[in-house]
Amino acid sequence: MPQTEPFLVPGDDATLASILAAAWSLLERAAGRAPEDWRWPVLASVDSRDPERGAADARVVVLRRADARDWTLEVHGDARSHKLAQLRAAPRACLVFHDRTRELQLRAWADASVHVGDATARRAWDALHAASRRAYLAPRTPGEPTAQPDANQPPGLEGRLPGVAESEPGFASFAAIVLRVHALEWLRLDRAGHHRARFDADPAGGAPAMRWVRP
Repeated sequence: MPQTEPFLVPGDDATLASILAAAWSLLERAAGRAPEDWRWPVLASVDSRDPERGAADARVVVLRRADARDWTLEVHGDARSHKLAQLRAAPRACLVFHDRTRELQLRAWADASVHVGDATARRAWDALHAASRRAYLAPRTPGEPTAQPDANQPPGLEGRLPGVAESEPGFASFAAIVLRVHALEWLRLDRAGHHRARFDADPAGGAPAMRWVRP
């Protein structure tokens, strides 16, 4: 088992610093296409379409980038979607990561910035596989009502992947969502007793605040 993950050993006495380092290590592996459960977190945002209730909204996304140095995560979305409208109106989000094998949960609270058509979006777009690019070629706006099931696939691309040149028009609908994390909460599930810890980023760039909290 990797030395960067001492807290995965049952009955260990891991330090808060080692837990934080291991959590970011696992996030970076998941973003790097490793077969990790944390590659598919749930992203929750505020749905401002219902101002009376201020309803929350959530969906599974793919973790595309994680950087422990500046506490940032990145996911992608269609610029025309409700998800992007929500993050523009209320640029904050919570991501929930669950690892079934290791019995770990991580929550990340973050400020969100949406990038469409800029250098950040271009960097992310150029790294995408054709299978991911095809989603942004959808001819109709995601979430629109339809009288019958509609896969919203571009004409002529049903059942096949687009080439690089074919996929380029999708860049206009592509959004990179950069999430600057300001707090993490880690939970290890154990029948003998759960363990929970909280980590808060220092806005000035110093060492994060770390503390145990009761599960």
